[in-house]
Amino acid sequence: MQQHPCPSLPGCPETAPAEACGIRLPSSLDDVPLLAERDVVLRRPQLRDAEALVAGSRDPVVREFMQAVVPHVDLGSAERWISDVAPRLWQEDRAACFTLARPDGTAIGSAELVDFRLDEGVAEASIWLLPEARRMRTATAGLRLVCRFGFEVLRLRRIDAYAAADNMAVQVVGAAIGFRRAGYRPALFRSSRTHRLHDAVYASLAPDELLRSDNG
Repeated sequence: MQQHPCPSLPGCPETAPAEACGIRLPSSLDDVPLLAERDVVLRRPQLRDAEALVAGSRDPVVREFMQAVVPHVDLGSAERWISDVAPRLWQEDRAACFTLARPDGTAIGSAELVDFRLDEGVAEASIWLLPEARRMRTATAGLRLVCRFGFEVLRLRRIDAYAAADNMAVQVVGAAIGFRRAGYRPALFRSSRTHRLHDAVYASLAPDELLRSDNG
């Protein structure tokens, strides 16, 4: 197990396993709980999600406002990502990858926690939705669910999020569940579609700041 400094926790040794400081690594989970809110479910990716993954990776909005999105060339490419790449990211503690789905199992988008900074107990959250699912209540439910996983299951102390300064819709979704604007980063990331550099708004969320749904 890797050792990580935990200077921000009183009484935590200078160098200790992440679990010793209360943080759980994705690779340490024997079982990943399913979380749901209204008609949105957060679960691990399954092979039946391949068609939605192909569509999302080719969607112009997803590719414009998310960095390093490589379009899947076919269902086989998406299935390999689901069966090989996503589990490896979990096991290497590089990302916690999820599908956002309807209760009947139909995939409508993707969510992930990445950039784990275990010395701070922090990760970065992002989601995308297929065009037919892009509604405020669906987006807020999806983002809230992945943040709940980070706080309730991984016991993170803060979740960060970045949105293109000209992507106001995503900023509104984040604010609706409690994210507070913390800064502005010029030319932070490059569009996957146009390769244009986007300025970004940086926001953060602590466990006690997460606004709960009245209909969770």
